[in-house]
Amino acid sequence: MKMGIDKTPSPALEIIDFEAANHVPEITNLKECKKQFIEGTINVWYEYVPKSYHGQAVPLVVQIHGGGHDGKRWANFTIWHELAEREGMIVIYPNSPEYGLWSCEDSDVQYIYDLIQHICKKYTIDKERIYMQGMSNGDMMTLAFSMKHPEILAAAGYITGPSAMEFLDGDRPKGALPIIQMRGELDINWKLTPDTIDIYENRYAMNDLNFEIWENVNGIENVIPAVCIEGKDNYLYYHGKNAPVIEWEIQGMGHREPVYSAQVLWDRLYKNCQRNRQVENVLKEQKADEDIVIIAGGSNQVYSRGQIIEVNPLSAGKTRIMLPAKVSHFCSVQLNEMCETEVMCVPAEFFEKIFEARLEFNDSGDKVTILFPDKTTVKLMADSFLMDVNGKYMALQKPCILRCGVFYIPVAEFCQMILKKQISVADDVMCISDHYAVLGRYTARILRKLLGGVMRPRQKEER
Repeated sequence: MKMGIDKTPSPALEIIDFEAANHVPEITNLKECKKQFIEGTINVWYEYVPKSYHGQAVPLVVQIHGGGHDGKRWANFTIWHELAEREGMIVIYPNSPEYGLWSCEDSDVQYIYDLIQHICKKYTIDKERIYMQGMSNGDMMTLAFSMKHPEILAAAGYITGPSAMEFLDGDRPKGALPIIQMRGELDINWKLTPDTIDIYENRYAMNDLNFEIWENVNGIENVIPAVCIEGKDNYLYYHGKNAPVIEWEIQGMGHREPVYSAQVLWDRLYKNCQRNRQVENVLKEQKADEDIVIIAGGSNQVYSRGQIIEVNPLSAGKTRIMLPAKVSHFCSVQLNEMCETEVMCVPAEFFEKIFEARLEFNDSGDKVTILFPDKTTVKLMADSFLMDVNGKYMALQKPCILRCGVFYIPVAEFCQMILKKQISVADDVMCISDHYAVLGRYTARILRKLLGGVMRPRQKEER
C-alpha cells in the first residue's frame, strides 16, 4: 500500500511557547483555609502538609506570591511541595489581602505575623526553623516583613523584586538575618524610557540598595565574598559576623522565578539556618571556587580563591582593554577580523601571581619567558603575535604590547591556548575558570567595585 499524502521534509525550525512549557510536578493535597485576621476581611491561604507529618516538630516555609497572582496559582509555579515531602516541612501560600497585590504596609506585615502564629498553634512547628520567600511583589513583601520581624525567621529569600528607595521609606532591618537575594541579569524593566542609555543602571542600583541595607546589621562591611559560578548561576557568599548574605544572579534570566529556586534556597541557606545558631555553621559548605579568577578593566588587582591579590605595583600595571586603530586595509569591509577587534590584556606578572609561573625578562624588557609549574615554557616578544611554546612556534590573534614599562599579554586567548581555561566576559570584567562558568553583569558590577576597576560608559542598546 502506498502513502496517500505527499511526504514533506521535517521542518528544521519550529515555534514553541517556551513560557508555557515550564510545568512542575503536580501539587495535590493543597488545602484552602480561611480566617479573619484583618478586620472586615476573610483572609485566605493554602497549606501543604507532607504525608510524613504526624505531629512531630517540623520547619515552616511561608511562600509569598508575586503581583497579579494568589497563593493557589503561585503554588503551581514552585517545587516547595516536592521539598516538603522530601525534607518534611509544612508550606503555606497566603493570598494578599488586596486583589493580587501586597501593599507591604504595616497591615500586611501584621497579617503575615498573625498567620504564622496561627499556623504555629495549629501544627507542631519548630519555631527555630521558620523561613520566608517571595518573588517580585512578594520579594518586596518578604523584605517588609523580615526587616520588621527578623526575630521570627531563621532565614529569608528574595527573588527578582528589589524595593526602590521610595518604597523603603527609610526603613531598615531591626536585626540580623541570614538572607539570599536572587537577581536575574536581564531583570531591567524599571523606569525605562526611549531615551534611557544604560538600561541596567536603575534596576542594578536597586539591587545594590537592597544588599546595602543588610551590610551593617549582618556585619558584612568590607567582607570579601566567596565567589562560586556554576554554569549561569553566579553565587557570592558573604560570611557576615552576625549573619550571612548570599547574592545569587542567573546570567541571561529576566523578571521571573527560576523553577528550581526552592531547591537552591533550601540547599544553600535554609537547611543550615536555625534561629540563635552559631553564625559560622550557616555557610560552612559554601566556599570560593578554587579555579575561579576574576579581573576587571582598569584594576591592578585580581580576585582568586577568596582573596584580592595585587598583580603589578606600577601605576601603569593595570588590566587594560586595548582597541584597534582605524587603519586602511586592502579589504575595505570590517569583518571583526583579529586585527579589528578589541582585547583585554594583563601584565605578565599576572601569570606569576596567579598561576605560580616564573618570569624571565631580557634587559630591555621587551621579551619575556614564562615558565609554568608543569614545565610548559612560553617565549613572547612585544609588538608581535608570535610565541614560542616548548620550542614550537604558535601565534596569538593579538600582539603582546610593551607600554610604560609593563609587558601586556592578551589574557583570554593566552589562557585558552596555553592553560586550557574557559573565559566569560561581562561589562569589562572577565572570569577565567577550569569549568563552565558564565559571568553575569550584576555579579561583574559587584566584583568590579571590589577590585577598583572601571567600566566604559554603556552604549545605548537597540530595543
